[in-house]
Amino acid sequence: FTLTDIFDETYVNRHTIRSYLKSLVLAKYIERIEPPKGAQQDEAAIRWRIIADPVPFHAPRLNRKGEPVTQGAGVENMWRTMRMMGEFSPRCVAAHATTDLVNVSESTAKAYCTALRKAGFLKVHTKAQPPKRQAVYRLVNNTGPNPPMIQRTQQVFDPNTAKAYPIGDLT
Repeated sequence: FTLTDIFDETYVNRHTIRSYLKSLVLAKYIERIEPPKGAQQDEAAIRWRIIADPVPFHAPRLNRKGEPVTQGAGVENMWRTMRMMGEFSPRCVAAHATTDLVNVSESTAKAYCTALRKAGFLKVHTKAQPPKRQAVYRLVNNTGPNPPMIQRTQQVFDPNTAKAYPIGDLT
């Protein structure tokens, strides 16, 4: 494929495409195929070949050095965990959302659960009994695969529905 092939399908800025292709090369997902000697040497003549299959269904998230970007992965993992489990405690969410590349603390999971409860995504199934037992939540508003995001404006934005839900004070 060529940079122009990507541009023609996406209309993304050519500089952005060029930068992403460089990241993919550094991460060893693709390689550049040099044009034959004597052939046109401009950008349109440069072809690229996939040499490693990325994670299914998702384009690799890479920085300019070709390294995986993990920002936001904790929230994605917590939401996926909640959707799969149905009922959970923050401790359980943190344990299941933590991977080799992403660490989700219990306090982060608790804050996320609290915000989602106040926004109407979760209901308390079993009340907490400090210090021994955390609250157990039930997912009641499973809107889709993309995780709801806590915003500084004291609301939760759901990218699946493009709606914002007020949460008030998070204490």
